[in-house]
Amino acid sequence: MLIRGGSLPGGRIADVRVGDHIDEIGDRLEPVGSEHVLDAHGGAVLPGLHDHHLHLRAMAAVLDSVTVGPPRVRTKGQLAEALSAAAAGVDGWIRAVGYHASVAGELDREQLDALRTDTPVRVQHRSGAMWILNSRALTRVGLPDHPDGRLHSADDWADALPRRVTQVADITHRLAKLGVTGITDATPDLTAEDVVTLTVAHRRGDIPQR
Repeated sequence: MLIRGGSLPGGRIADVRVGDHIDEIGDRLEPVGSEHVLDAHGGAVLPGLHDHHLHLRAMAAVLDSVTVGPPRVRTKGQLAEALSAAAAGVDGWIRAVGYHASVAGELDREQLDALRTDTPVRVQHRSGAMWILNSRALTRVGLPDHPDGRLHSADDWADALPRRVTQVADITHRLAKLGVTGITDATPDLTAEDVVTLTVAHRRGDIPQR
């Protein structure tokens, strides 16, 4: 890659040719072959940053879900508006994230049924350790008689939740704009197979998300 017009430490504006390392720096370099040219427009040229604690699956879920917690949603009325306006995804589910009890108390299946009954709804608690499902969703996952619709990540029931393939291209673009070129996924229950899946999906632009 050839970076054009970048600001180097000390304020010098120069072109930078990058391969496995910085190969060349000059006032005006010409592209070589099919070399990609990036105009830095005077932006600072820095080493890539590495985020050592990031959750790709959680980030993917947020980008593809309805936010139902503070600061965007703070009251039961706002929660009702958010869920009533939500459209089901390609898998037929409404996925909501970021819920906190300060919005409308401890949610359960009956409260969700009062807000939305026509579509399976799953609301993830802000902790990431619990999901609340409405009755239609519980029936869909084979738990029609579940007492309150609250599925905890430590429970076997959580494995019944379907996974949705979520695009991660937006995530990688956002990180790159912040100068983040490497990440460490800190999700505690990742297996070796998960790491391989995440790596392949990260390159391809999609990721299976619970």
